[in-house]
Amino acid sequence: MTTTALMPLDPSVSPRHAARILPIRANLLPQDISDGRRARRTRAVVLSAAFLVLALLGGWYWHATTAKQEAEKEFGQVTRQITAVQSQQGQFQKLTQTKNSNKVMEQQLEKLLAKDLSWQNLYDLLRSTGDKAGVELTGITGGLAPDDAPGSAANTGLGQLNVTGTAPDKKAVAKYVDALAKLTYVTDPFVTSVTQQDDPERQDEPEVEFTLTLLITDKGLCGRFSAAQCKAGGK
Repeated sequence: MTTTALMPLDPSVSPRHAARILPIRANLLPQDISDGRRARRTRAVVLSAAFLVLALLGGWYWHATTAKQEAEKEFGQVTRQITAVQSQQGQFQKLTQTKNSNKVMEQQLEKLLAKDLSWQNLYDLLRSTGDKAGVELTGITGGLAPDDAPGSAANTGLGQLNVTGTAPDKKAVAKYVDALAKLTYVTDPFVTSVTQQDDPERQDEPEVEFTLTLLITDKGLCGRFSAAQCKAGGK
């Protein structure tokens, strides 16, 4: 039997401190085992990350494929609708041609009726102006000048009017001429004749007959196919 000599205990050290295990750690595994464990952990992390990436790519591919299929489906529906509408347009081809013909006709009418004039409005204007001046119109004749007429529109106007009527005296005729000069639809009122009536039955109320001419301005142009619309709805 072997005898082991024990060191005497220090009286200043308590039994609990004497039995305390020292906090010493030591890795006693061989280096190859530690490296193998570390490699397995690293491989597990890499494989998990790769699996996660593949899962994300798979989900994205599935979503993209589904969206593409839906887009192709909608495109097919729209294509069929366009084809159906195009086939229906053939039924309204005559209507489309008629509308195009109407547009061409309206453009031609706008050119032909560029100098359209509401004669009724013009006659009413001359008569109402005469009533205010105290004269009575007995006749109004006139017409528009042709496009190839010599002279400018500023000098000859768009046309000429010949007005005849009766008035109580020459002052009334002059008043009527002054009122006509203030109108915009006509210009240059010119009295060509003023004659005294020799009526024995109306010696107490003598009258004069007058004749005057007027030039029509472009202010009076109006009509359905003109730039300006007539106030009374045209001719």
